[in-house]
Amino acid sequence: MLATSVEGARPVLLAGLRRRGAFRGGGYRNVAVGRVGDVPAFLAALRDDVARDPVLAAALGRVLPIAHTFRLDTGDPLASLETAVAALAPEVAGQSFFVRLERRGLHGALHSSEVERALGTLLWQKLEAAGQVPRVTFADPDVVIAVETLGDRAGIGLIGRALRQAYPFVRIR
Repeated sequence: MLATSVEGARPVLLAGLRRRGAFRGGGYRNVAVGRVGDVPAFLAALRDDVARDPVLAAALGRVLPIAHTFRLDTGDPLASLETAVAALAPEVAGQSFFVRLERRGLHGALHSSEVERALGTLLWQKLEAAGQVPRVTFADPDVVIAVETLGDRAGIGLIGRALRQAYPFVRIR
């Protein structure tokens, strides 16, 4: 899981998250990362915690379930991202999508909008090659491919519409 706090509220966020999983600072201001045993149970419990605890609610920025984490090749970080996103084609098939990158670190090595476009194009081509009809939409897609980088580490989550609707703190920037 990757969670962000509002400015300066990471200690409050970490205290709230640690009740539900093994969380720590993510190496960047206002970022926490952690592992949970059961993602749906964690999200439901966090929704309840936020409803009961106005301090936690005020501290919480957003939460993203991350399905796959990996190290980026610092010489060619885009290649690492392309490999990971290409593997998602079967899961994205038949759904509308877009790719969003939240980059922390790697200044000058990755440019978010260029990487989003390159990864989206790659996924489009993979889907076409598999006989699918790709559909990109930025207005309420079936799934968002959320790519998060923390320096030379990256994580990818497939954030579906149902998840975004059920948990208001599961948001894409």
